[in-house]
Amino acid sequence: MLLAPAGFAERSWAAFADGGARWPSGDNGGVPAAAVGRYAPGVTFPETSEPDAVGSPAEPAASGAVGPATGSGPGASSTPPDPADRAAPGSASSPAPSLRNLLTTPVGHLAIAMLVVELLAGMQTYINQTVLPLLATDLGARAHYGLVTAAAMVPTFLTMPLGGSMLARWRADRLMTALTAVLVAGAATGALAPNIGVYVLGEVLRGLAAGALATVTMGVLVAGLPEAWRRMFLAAGSAMWVVSSILGPGYAAAVSAAWGWRWALVAYVPLLVVARLLMAHEIRGLQVSDDESHPPVVPALTMATGVAAIGVVPAASALFFPVGAVAVVAVVWACAQVFPAGTLRLRPGRRAALATLTWLSAAYFTLDYLVSPSAHDVLGLGPTAIGWALTGAGLAWSVVAIWTAAHPAREPHRYRARVSGGAVCFVVGGVLMTLAFSGATPWWCLHLGFATAGFGMGLTHQDTMIRCVTAPEDLGGAPDGISQARAATSVTVASNAGAATLGTLATTFVAPSAAGVQASLLIPTLAVLIVALGLLPLLARRAA
Repeated sequence: MLLAPAGFAERSWAAFADGGARWPSGDNGGVPAAAVGRYAPGVTFPETSEPDAVGSPAEPAASGAVGPATGSGPGASSTPPDPADRAAPGSASSPAPSLRNLLTTPVGHLAIAMLVVELLAGMQTYINQTVLPLLATDLGARAHYGLVTAAAMVPTFLTMPLGGSMLARWRADRLMTALTAVLVAGAATGALAPNIGVYVLGEVLRGLAAGALATVTMGVLVAGLPEAWRRMFLAAGSAMWVVSSILGPGYAAAVSAAWGWRWALVAYVPLLVVARLLMAHEIRGLQVSDDESHPPVVPALTMATGVAAIGVVPAASALFFPVGAVAVVAVVWACAQVFPAGTLRLRPGRRAALATLTWLSAAYFTLDYLVSPSAHDVLGLGPTAIGWALTGAGLAWSVVAIWTAAHPAREPHRYRARVSGGAVCFVVGGVLMTLAFSGATPWWCLHLGFATAGFGMGLTHQDTMIRCVTAPEDLGGAPDGISQARAATSVTVASNAGAATLGTLATTFVAPSAAGVQASLLIPTLAVLIVALGLLPLLARRAA
């Protein structure tokens, strides 16, 4: 899907390839652990497309999750099946994943469409970063990097928590089709923008659609793919990010050089539309019932307002630091309302893991946001060289993530060792990047340093995410009182809120004028981020 700029937990698919997917139960709102980090909670799935088949208020989600009621598979029955009677992966009603079934069965076609969307989502992350300095220069907005960065993030915070209510009111296929139309309209508006104001309007439309589409796609993952196919999709999703880390920057650089940055924003959209329409066709008739929990509307509004305030106020304004401070406090308060009690106090276990994930995402993705505009404004690099810097980091992260998914660090000492290794990569990579921006080393040290930091992200992010979504009772421990729905909401916020807030603040701070990013402001900002990432093992000790 067309997503907000890099920094959202787009690579979180691979984090759950090691047994994360599970059927939803009656008390978790239908949220699979596999979807946490990208999708909002609060949806369950009826066994039939008839509205009156949804459970009564006394038993809102007792029937579990099944596929679309298309006349075959577990969703074809008009009465809720017993959990023991669900078709097991590989049965006649649920063909086992294989190349033949991928190409010849409806579930295979759905998986292909979802993988194409995953590939394009990864590509768009790199496309946005690559064209950012180009469009800012063309539209005279080099003093508004923060505004551009926040334009798609803020609306996403508004619609993602409300996606469950949307799915309860409208059929998933129709909702997906309508939201795709809004998303395409936003992309076209941005590509045709005569000034930065119109471009921001396009980003707002795109962000509104992307937030809700995240929840819709979560519904497809749970209800449209049997468990074996979900595992296949999650594993293949990591491979898609490897491919997108190569194709995305290369595509953006080539199209921008040949036709301009405007075409880079929309040339791939027809393929996205085809994939989305294929998904909508395969899930026709799917309906979703909402659970009794209320979406976190007030915290979502608070976070969106805080990020927007930081992006709107220029760094040169006297109000920048006061508004920034208030916005940060507001976002921290909103996170405290969403996170389980004890998270901000680093209570050992999953609460400390959530705090660790928040810290990691905020610091690394802020570093990520700074690469493209700083490489352009400070080092004078063009889109091709910037694209290679983004490719190197993305490729390093994705390749290591595939390995960590196959070799999860379940034991505390292995997790602590892995996070410590990641912290070393962050510090070494950050120092190399700082030296490159200061002119003390050649420009290619930026590429080497950012790739090293990406390697560290692959070592740390995957296992931290798994710790956040794995209930201790699943491993034979005592329950910690965190429901799956609360875990889903908390991980989504942990992955996004800190990154959006700190990333917007940093990109605005380092570019206080039309001259763009200033090295004198960039260097101390990078130093702060390096220290923050270097402290990660201290948080991980309580999360292990």
